Amino acid sequence: MNLRTILRCPIILCSLLLVLTLFSSGTAQTADPWLMKGHDTRRTGQSQAYGPKTIDPVQTWSRDVPAANVINIGASVDERGVYFGTWGLQRNPEGSNDPRTWDKYDGAVYGYQLNGTPLWGDGRADLDIVNRCYEYEGRERDGNDILFCGLLNYKVTFYNGTVEGQAAIDQERNRMYVGRGDGKLYAIDQGSGEIVWRYATFNPQLEDDPDGGGEIVTSPLYDANGSIYFATWGEGKYETNAIYALNPNGSLRWRYPSNSSLAHRFFASPALSPDGGTIYFSTFIAGENAEMPGVLYAFNELAGNDLPAEDRLKWKLDLSWDGNPIFTNTMAVGSDGTIYVGGWTLREGANIPVVFAVEDNGSSARLKWSQSYTELNDGAQFVLGLALREVGGNTQWLYATTANSGAPLTNWRTEGKLYAINHTTGAVLGSYDPSDDIPGAVGGVNSPAIGGDGIVYIGVRGHFRGPFAPQRAPGYYMGLQYLDAVGRFVLLWGYKTDDNYVEWTHPAIGPDGGIYVGSASHGPIDSVYTALHAPGEVPEGTTPKFYALKGLTLSVGEENAKGKTLNLEAQPNPFSESTIIRYTLPAKGVVRLVLTDAMGREARVIVDSEEERGEHIVLLEKKNLPEGVYFCHLTVGSEGIAPKKIILLN
Repeated sequence: MNLRTILRCPIILCSLLLVLTLFSSGTAQTADPWLMKGHDTRRTGQSQAYGPKTIDPVQTWSRDVPAANVINIGASVDERGVYFGTWGLQRNPEGSNDPRTWDKYDGAVYGYQLNGTPLWGDGRADLDIVNRCYEYEGRERDGNDILFCGLLNYKVTFYNGTVEGQAAIDQERNRMYVGRGDGKLYAIDQGSGEIVWRYATFNPQLEDDPDGGGEIVTSPLYDANGSIYFATWGEGKYETNAIYALNPNGSLRWRYPSNSSLAHRFFASPALSPDGGTIYFSTFIAGENAEMPGVLYAFNELAGNDLPAEDRLKWKLDLSWDGNPIFTNTMAVGSDGTIYVGGWTLREGANIPVVFAVEDNGSSARLKWSQSYTELNDGAQFVLGLALREVGGNTQWLYATTANSGAPLTNWRTEGKLYAINHTTGAVLGSYDPSDDIPGAVGGVNSPAIGGDGIVYIGVRGHFRGPFAPQRAPGYYMGLQYLDAVGRFVLLWGYKTDDNYVEWTHPAIGPDGGIYVGSASHGPIDSVYTALHAPGEVPEGTTPKFYALKGLTLSVGEENAKGKTLNLEAQPNPFSESTIIRYTLPAKGVVRLVLTDAMGREARVIVDSEEERGEHIVLLEKKNLPEGVYFCHLTVGSEGIAPKKIILLN
C-alpha cells in the first residue's frame, strides 16, 4: 500500500481594528522557521510563531504548479523562502515506445519567496532523469514488470522520480536536503536552486545497481552537529531497506540495514532525542514477511564519527499487538524523551489505527501506557500524523490524526479525525471530525501543526468520488482551537483548496505567521499513473496549487498593548446545545464574563480569573438553562462593554 476552504468564520470588524491597532503599536510576531517535517528535530509539529486566527483573502496567495500532479507531504519554510516537492508526470523525451528511455516521473523541487515570487526562474529546480524501465544483467522479471512494462525483461520500481519527503533546511550552508524515489538524497542551494551534491543509496549485494539501495520516502533530518539522517523503502527484490547518516559534504558517516531487506521498510521519518544524543527510526512492514513485528531502533550519536554502525545500536524494540505487527508511519519525541509513535495494526483483515508511547532507558526500552497501544478505531486505516503541544518546556498533550490509503480504489473513503490524547496515559481526551462543521470536508486528516498560541492547523484530504469513479473531490485546510476543559475542538476557519484534492501535504507555519500548504491536481487518475507525455506538455487536470494562507494573528509578546477596544461575540446565535464565546482583551486583567437572563438575574458565571491580553475562547453549554433570551456581560477590571444578547432555543 502506498502511503502517500474559503468557509471563513465571520470576522468582527472591531476585532480587525483591534488587531491592526496591536500591530501598529509595535507588537512583533515570533519568527520561527519550519526547518523540516514536524518543524524540528524532535518532530514536535509545534512552532513558536503564531499562525492566522482568521484568513484574509487579500494577504493570501496561491500559485499554479504546472504538470506537477501532486505536491506531496509538506513544505519547509524559513526567512529566505518556502520549499516543496512534487510527483511530476511520466515523460517520453525521445518519442519512443521503448520504456528504457522514458523519464519515470519528473518530480522536482520548487522554491518561492514568502510573498509568492519564484526564487529561481519559474521556481522549479529539476532533479535527475530516471528511466522507467531498464535491462540489468539479464535479471528475471518481478511482478511489477508485467504490470507496468509489458512483457519486457526490465526491472521497474513504480515511484522512482517522485519527491515523497519534506526537505530539511540547513541554514548554516544555505541549502536544503531532500530525498526522492530514485534512491538519491539531493543537496540543493536555496539561493540558486542548483544541485550542490547528490548521494546515491546502494545495495551492498548489487553495488552497480542503477536502482540504488531503495526509494527515499522518509523526510531527512538535519541536526545542529551537521548530520543528515534518512532511510530507504525497498520496492521489489532488487532494492534494500537501510538507515543512512551523512556528513554535510554528502559523504557517508554510517549505514545500518533493517532487520529484513525485504520486509522492514522505512516510511516514518527519523526523530532525535532532546539532547541530540539518540536518533530513532521505526519500520513499516511489507512484502511476503508482513507478519513479522515492526521495529523501533535507537542509535547512539554521542560517540563521534568513528564508531561502526553496528556498535551504535543502543536497543531495538519489537512492535506487535496480540501477535499482529505494528506498521509505523510517524514519530515525535517529547521534551522528557518519551517517543510517541503512530501507525496501524491488522485485526481480522481490517486496519486499526494505533498510537503508543515508548520510554528510552538507555540500553533498553519499554511501552509506557498501561494498555500498551491506544486504538483510534474511527473507520480510517492508520495514524498519519502526530504533534506535541508543549508549554514551558513540558508536554501538555498529544495530537494525532487518522487517514486512509492513497490507492485509487480505496481513497473514496471519507473517514479521518483529529484527536487530543493524554500523553501520560494514552487516554483520548477529545476528537474532531472535520465534516461536523463543513460537510464537504471529508477524508483523511494530515499531520497537525501547532502555533505558539496553541491553535492547531490540519489538512483534510478530500477523496475520490466513489470507488470506481476516479475523480478527485476537493480538500480543505482548517484552524482549530482545542478547549481542554471540555475536550472539544472549535473551528476558527476553514479554507477550501479550489477544486483540488489534498494529498498528505502537512501544514507548515512560516516565520511570518503564514500557513504554507499544497494540493494535488483534480484531473482523472489515469493522467498520474499510466499516461505518457511529451516534455513540456501540461495536460488538463495535472496542475496543483500551492497556497500561502495568511491573515490576522494576535501576538502576546507584550502584556499591555495600547489597544482600547474589548470585543465579544458568540456563535452560533441562537443556539440549542452550546455556543462558542470569543472575546478579545487589549491588556492583561481580571476578567468577569457573566450570563444573565432577560430580567438581569445572574444565570451563570462563565469566567472569573486573571487572563493575558489576546483572544480567548470559552464554551457555553445549555445544561440546566431554560429556553429564552440571555445577555453576556464582559468586564476587565473597571472597564466593560455593552452586553451581548444570545438566544437559547430548545
